[in-house]
Amino acid sequence: MRNSLFTTFLLMSSALMAETPKPEPFEDALREAVKQYRAGRIEEARAAMDKAKGVLDQQQATLIKSTLPDAPDGWKAESIKTEDVPALMGGGRVMKRSYLQKDGAKEMLLEVIYDSPTVKLIIGLVANDVVAESQGFKVKRVGGDRALIKQNGESIEVNLPLDERILVKITGNHGATEEDALKLIRDLDRKVLKEAK
Repeated sequence: MRNSLFTTFLLMSSALMAETPKPEPFEDALREAVKQYRAGRIEEARAAMDKAKGVLDQQQATLIKSTLPDAPDGWKAESIKTEDVPALMGGGRVMKRSYLQKDGAKEMLLEVIYDSPTVKLIIGLVANDVVAESQGFKVKRVGGDRALIKQNGESIEVNLPLDERILVKITGNHGATEEDALKLIRDLDRKVLKEAK
């Protein structure tokens, strides 16, 4: 009987532990914000809201990071870096990764600029193919997306607006070609990236 009771206790304890909800930082921060607001503590409520926003920002950054491609064959990829876009340039964030040719001098820098009002402004400046071409860009379609390409000697620049708040930019140097840059764009998970806005 004693063994039976002990076994039942263990089973019940295991079931309770399995049902314990996982911590939810975003929801916890929102609840704390409401609690502090109702208590009239505005600064504490604002701090809790900032914490909730920080959780969302981190999840967005993790999602964007997952879309950046591994190195193409013959290249190596450096670690991914995230930086703030200066307020003077409109604010926002930029995630970047450098790619270096293993047996040569070519290099490419892939940047994803997001949550920046400047992206909308840039898109407006190259609103259609005629305007883009008048500013020295060649327009090419990559899947359903519009790539704006500019060659400057041994350097290549490819801009790919995905949304009013997301711009992908690749800068290739030391002989990196248009095809090198477009291959990197094709390897980018653009579908997931569009969902990360």
